[in-house]
Amino acid sequence: MSTRALAVLEEFKRLPLQEQREVSDFILRQLTAIAPPPSRRRTIADIAGKYRAQPDGEAKDHDRGFAEAAAT
Repeated sequence: MSTRALAVLEEFKRLPLQEQREVSDFILRQLTAIAPPPSRRRTIADIAGKYRAQPDGEAKDHDRGFAEAAAT
C-alpha cells in the first residue's frame, strides 16, 4: 500500500466513530454506484436461456414402470 494511502487510513482511524461511519457509508455508496461495463453484464434472458427445459417425448422404461406401479 502506498504511503499516501497509509496516511489516509491513519487519519481515518483517528476520527471519532460517527465520522468513521459517515466516511465508510460514503465510500460504500460510491463503490456500489460504479456499474460494470455493459459487455460484462448478463441479462435475465441470457441466464434463463441457459436453463431451458428439454422435454423428452418418449417416456423411459423405468419411468413407465414407476407410473404403472403407482397407478395400481
